Amino acid sequence: MTECTVHQAAEAFIGHLRESGKKERTLYTYRKDLDAVEAFFGADRQLAEIRLPQVGKFYKSDLLLKLPDGKERAERTVAKTVRVFRMMMVWARESGRIEELPLPKSTPMGHSRVKESSDEQPNG
Repeated sequence: MTECTVHQAAEAFIGHLRESGKKERTLYTYRKDLDAVEAFFGADRQLAEIRLPQVGKFYKSDLLLKLPDGKERAERTVAKTVRVFRMMMVWARESGRIEELPLPKSTPMGHSRVKESSDEQPNG
């Protein structure tokens, strides 16, 4: 397991996404989502030290759920931030930065693998 901080993991994850061909606008918005992750957990915290109860607190935190003026964030925005966090944590496990995923069972896992194309159905 490679030791790395939340900030180092976020930077490496963004680099990985850039290499895989993500658009700059996507990288920008994902980085903003990861800024919230860093703000909650602490940029200098070791990624491997993040535990399930802390992730649960993040999912319920005002930092995630509310705008700076106190208004509720849009549900889609919250869901995207959670998705980007999940993607980073899955990537961190797959790249050897963490051993276990500290994600609640309620975390939508989505499709992190390439989906089969519906174009591949036989013609006939």
